Amino acid sequence: MTDAYGLLERLMEYYSAGYELSCPYQIGNTIYDTYAVYRQFDCFEHAFIRSTLTLSRGDILRFREHLTTYIEPWLVRNGEESPSSSHLYTYVTGIFISERRIHDDVRRMIRRFRYYKGYGFYRKGYCQARIAAFDAETSSLICSPAARELMQEYQRILK
Repeated sequence: MTDAYGLLERLMEYYSAGYELSCPYQIGNTIYDTYAVYRQFDCFEHAFIRSTLTLSRGDILRFREHLTTYIEPWLVRNGEESPSSSHLYTYVTGIFISERRIHDDVRRMIRRFRYYKGYGFYRKGYCQARIAAFDAETSSLICSPAARELMQEYQRILK
């Protein structure tokens, strides 16, 4: 069993190295423990970290809603029809820490999560979302297909 609070601290330490952090960060009625943003040249990443007692389907659905109604339109496109012409890519990462075991239906939902949006026939880049969930009770990590490349980094954080 992994300590959820310690895991949150390790994630914040990992993201504080090259990201700007906002703690806490609120979208609608949901409060994320940390919002981390990375900007270099015309490449971006927005990471939202949230610790919860038990991760539910509602948490994943809420993240998808935030993604489509606030994060992508306002943080990626700045309220415009598309990002600037020099935009290359943006990754939006939802990171969840569940103190209790993550149920199988939520695990399936995470493994099936996909979000990808190209702008101007990809001339203005793309936005891809991914989800990673830490299960503190079983010391395991569940990722969406787009987050597979992050698994090694997150496995190190989990240990």
